[in-house]
Amino acid sequence: MRLLTLFITIYAAVLLLTRDTIAGYISLPGGIIWLDALTATLFATAFGLVWGADKGFAKGTLPILLVGAGVFGATQMEFVAPDPYAAVATAPQEATLQRAWDGHFRTIARIDDADIGVLVDTGASLVLLRYDDAIRAGVDPDMLDFNIPLTTASGRSYVAKFQFSQVRIGGVSIHNVEGAVAQPGALHSSLLGMSFIEQLTEAVIRKDAMILRQ
Repeated sequence: MRLLTLFITIYAAVLLLTRDTIAGYISLPGGIIWLDALTATLFATAFGLVWGADKGFAKGTLPILLVGAGVFGATQMEFVAPDPYAAVATAPQEATLQRAWDGHFRTIARIDDADIGVLVDTGASLVLLRYDDAIRAGVDPDMLDFNIPLTTASGRSYVAKFQFSQVRIGGVSIHNVEGAVAQPGALHSSLLGMSFIEQLTEAVIRKDAMILRQ
């Protein structure tokens, strides 16, 4: 029993550390969410085996599994519940973004084939996607050549240039947007950079709202 518990714990830890890399190579819908679900289940199982070793499955392990499932469901609510930072189409060819608690502007952008959470970054010259976000958007990993150096808070890495067919936020839609894809695990959040913003007619900030006009 102890050996099984140790094996499950190690397996779950490996999945947690390599989730971004693995997500890029699987084609399940919402790939990284399935990985998170599996990891949470494995950790809950391991804990349940230890906690319920002398209580049986029904009284020991099962309650732990149910609690683990509930915690995972709560942490993943952002994937199914309305996003408070989603852009609102207040008029044709216009979108309004609300400032987040940390002072930044975040939103959900439709990039090619996927809805992707992005951070508005006027210091970034391109639309820069996390590797797993790019795969969800339909980018073929075989087309990526990571040959452009990039320095981030996590250190130096490389990105691959890529042109996105469409980036849409609310009522604003821009075609053929220059962008790039980061290496697996190299970027904390996908960035909405100047290659998108510069193609707008106007991008203004009024108090806690950013208004984008095409």
